[in-house]
Amino acid sequence: MATRPFFETLREIRRGQILDDAADQLAKAVRAVDETGKAAKLTIELTIKPAAKIPGTYVISDKVRAKLPELPVGETILYGTPEGNLQARDPRQADLELKAVATEPAMQAEALRKVG
Repeated sequence: MATRPFFETLREIRRGQILDDAADQLAKAVRAVDETGKAAKLTIELTIKPAAKIPGTYVISDKVRAKLPELPVGETILYGTPEGNLQARDPRQADLELKAVATEPAMQAEALRKVG
């Protein structure tokens, strides 16, 4: 007797649900690779155990997993205070008192004519 094709056996594990699970995980892996440009890994694991007290009968359990690449998480620079808190503003840096300077468009045009 010839060896049965593996795919036919997979169709019988959980009534073919393993194939649906593998297809879902494969699609997730492909999308993650497209998004990150990094490799993914898809694993289909079968555990085969003898059924209790029934010779020639086996219990098959399966796991379908995808190890997906991840996008790098951004970093934030925060500054420590003497009290041990973190904040976005550096407490050692003095504040600059900036003021808006209003200019009239006519004055700007005349200043440019003098320069040119």
